[in-house]
Amino acid sequence: MRKLFITLLAMSMSITWLHAQEPTTQETAASSYMTNVNYNKGYRADVELSVAIANQLGISTSHGYSFGNGLYVGGGAGFIAEYLTDFKTQPNFLTPLFADIKYAFIKNAIATPFVSFKGGVMADITNIGIRTFANPAIGIDLARFSLKIQYEYQQDIWGYTENKTAHYLKIGLAYTF
Repeated sequence: MRKLFITLLAMSMSITWLHAQEPTTQETAASSYMTNVNYNKGYRADVELSVAIANQLGISTSHGYSFGNGLYVGGGAGFIAEYLTDFKTQPNFLTPLFADIKYAFIKNAIATPFVSFKGGVMADITNIGIRTFANPAIGIDLARFSLKIQYEYQQDIWGYTENKTAHYLKIGLAYTF
């Protein structure tokens, strides 16, 4: 028992000693905290909740690669409930598949402005149809959260409402992993 205790004590002290060898200053700790997530190179994902003024509620997720210079490129999918006239009728259910591009402007800040663009196809699973959509947005990243204002243009290309267009103003809130 005594040998086990001495071995565990020696291991914990060596781990502490190795950690103490890493250079840490207030400046490096602050800069790693202040760096925008979009400037971390590698895999990135986010989950977004969005609301179109008066008639759409949606959730989507995007997965892709962050290049480390503020640019992110990825793709995603989602689920949208669309209320056509008012919230008393049954909604249409839509599933979008999209490409996602985002650029954040400032590296060393907790809050930074960005522009983004999503575009792709959307399946109307209630009425059996296909739409294309384009969704440019502007917003602000606050640490790992993003708040954005989006304009969405939709064009029905197949189904019961072929050649119909729709325009939406949306507000989105996302969390980045």
